[in-house]
Amino acid sequence: MRSMQNHDLLKKHSIRQHVQIVPTPSDREVVLDAQRRLVEDPEDADALFAVAAWDEIVGDLVNALDLLNRLVSAAPDYPGVWWLRARILKDLGRERDAMACERIARIYAEPDIPQSVRKFPL
Repeated sequence: MRSMQNHDLLKKHSIRQHVQIVPTPSDREVVLDAQRRLVEDPEDADALFAVAAWDEIVGDLVNALDLLNRLVSAAPDYPGVWWLRARILKDLGRERDAMACERIARIYAEPDIPQSVRKFPL
């Protein structure tokens, strides 16, 4: 009962800001370049992240999640991947999966995590 009260308080008092990002022509060029790089190397981590972030901005959450799934399979310690994945999962209504990604993101953020754990395949 108590945890439910805490949850209700957090829900009632949390502030969620919606930010609208307006893509610029230079943003589109970066994404087009990243898409070209993915044709040459489908596991290019930077290109996967760039296109996934773009897809989130333009509202293609399913494709963004697919790209991030590929990225975490290839490079689970890629900076920011778990946070972006959590945000997209939350927007898709998958709260439990989003919370799991947030926990993983916190693990990767710990400076004392051994390298063998950081590279653990999912």
